[in-house]
This record gives sequence, structure tokens and C-alpha cells, in this order.
Amino acid sequence: MSLREKLQRDTTAIVDPRKTLYEHFGIIENPFPPAGQPTGHPRLEDPAVDDKIVSAIRQFERDNVTQVLVIEGTQGIGKTNLLNYYQQELQDLYREDETFYIIRYYPDPEPTFDAIVRRVFQELGPDHLVSIGEALAGGARNEAEQVIELVRSHEIRIVLGKLQKAAEGDKSTLSDVAKNAMEWLVGLRLLNRHRDLLGVQFRLDTVESKTQALRDIVFVSERLELLKGIFLLLDELEKQDYSLSKTPVLRYLSAIRALIDALPRRLFLMLALTSEARRRYFEMLPAIASRLESRITLLPLHRQTDAVKLARFYEEEAKERAKRSVDTHQWQPGDETLLRRCPGCR
Repeated sequence: MSLREKLQRDTTAIVDPRKTLYEHFGIIENPFPPAGQPTGHPRLEDPAVDDKIVSAIRQFERDNVTQVLVIEGTQGIGKTNLLNYYQQELQDLYREDETFYIIRYYPDPEPTFDAIVRRVFQELGPDHLVSIGEALAGGARNEAEQVIELVRSHEIRIVLGKLQKAAEGDKSTLSDVAKNAMEWLVGLRLLNRHRDLLGVQFRLDTVESKTQALRDIVFVSERLELLKGIFLLLDELEKQDYSLSKTPVLRYLSAIRALIDALPRRLFLMLALTSEARRRYFEMLPAIASRLESRITLLPLHRQTDAVKLARFYEEEAKERAKRSVDTHQWQPGDETLLRRCPGCR
């Protein structure tokens, strides 16, 4: 019998296993996903952790001063789950405010910081550069000049001037200038059209040049009230320690330090890594320790009551997901408990 014939056999007698689970326990899937599955886990709030993060976000909104939080803990303790949760919460919090950007990044296997800066620029996108050009063109000439004076890079000043000039003319030209400016900012190969449209002569091909360009764009955007904050969530930072050479890791850590120093305002940075990696990084580059002083340590469960509470939470979340499933509207949910206290157990 061919595979096609096997798959097209009569399935009327097959019982959907989800129906059995639902009618007994009110769930349709295993409520306890494996630890090797980093996404899809519900999160039980932890006041000791959440209060610190909420306090940092509140201070960031109030003072606009850059905040850096280090989320540390052993492998599998829930660092990724925590960042997933706050990524979703921040996106929901600022879904109607286009001046906040939430960026999640997993480090590449090869230690390089270029990709992170490139990702920030890509998240801003050409539309952000269009807004900068329109804001510069829409204000008084002396005000636009004062804003451009905030920029340290001579070539960034030239690009901003081109965006302003294009905004004063044809809108299609502004879009083209913004698109090419973004290509130049992310470090793509410098072509003649970039030289003609933007007036630039050099490619941004180093971490230092990209970081400085990001600093200039952020400062100008803040002054023009186009940007209030960048939330950058870096996960699994300990992967950088797998390099065979110490030099690339030091460059990566130095680039993080340079980014923090370049953006004293408008940056909210959350770094997740293991405690062992943090200690090694601090030994490799003591200068970064002062930038990563604010740490939140995730602790494993020690008490049986905490483990039971977490298990009940997972079970209730699974029941809520089952109720929202379109396949269960004709099934009757059961109320049996998944976990029962064994006789004689304390």
C-alpha cells in the first residue's frame, strides 16, 4: 500500500487525543512544555523581579536617562521567557506610540556587534529618515541648523542636509534619498548613487563609525521629538564566550560599552546571560562592569509550595488556551486535577 493510500484510509474510528484530554482535564495539550523549548511558556509574575524592571521603565520614561539591566541566571531558569514576556508587554504598552522602538536580538554565533547596530537602524527604517527630513524642512531655518549642529559626524550632517532639501521638494525624491541613506547607515557597499544622492564619500564599515552614526541619528530624532526610547533586548549573551579566541569577545564587549556610552539617553538595554559568563566577562573587560551594575538574578525553585504554585499556574493557563480553541466548542471540559497530592506526602 502506498503512502498516499495509507494517508487516505478511513479515519472515522480514530479518536482525537485532544478530545480525551479535554473531557478529562479541560486541556488539549501538555501544559508543561520542555525546557529545551524557549518560547511558548506562560510566565508567573515574580514581584521581586518585576518590581525592579517596572521601576527602571518608570524612571526611563520620566528622566529619559539610559537604563541598563542585566538578567542573569543558570541555563534553563527562564531568562529567555522573561525577555519574551517584556517584549510583548512593551509592544502592547507602546503600540499606539510610534516614537518607541522595541528590538529583540539573539547574538550571532560569530562574535560581532555590527549586526546589532544594523538591526537598530533597520528597525528605525527609511520612514524614520523621511520623518527627520520633513521635520527639518518644516521648521525655521535656524532651528534646523541648530539641530544639525548636534551631529558630530561631518558626513551625517551632509546626509541630514540632503534629507532636508529633498523634503522641501519632491516627496518621491525624499523617499529615494531616505532609502539610500539607510543602506549607507547599515554599512552596505558604497555605490555611485549613494555619492550622488547623499554626497558621502566613505563607507560606514567599522563598529565605531556605525555606533557614532547611531548616536547622531538618535540625538537628532530626540531633538525633533521623533524618538522617545529604544528598548534593546539582547538574549543569550553567553554565546559570545564560545569563541576560540578571546579577542573577538573583547571587541564585542567593548562595542556594548561604547554603545552605552554613546547613548546616555533614550536607550533601555536588557542583557540576558548566565552568571558564569558575567563573571568571565568582567574579568576579561573590567571597564564594562561599571556599565552593568544593575543586575537581576533569577533564582531556582527551592520550596515545594513554590513548585506546586507554578505547576497550578501552568495548568490554569493550559485550560484557558483550551477554552479559546475553536476545536473544543462541541466538547465538554473535564475538571480532573492533573497533579494530586500523594497519600502520606507532606
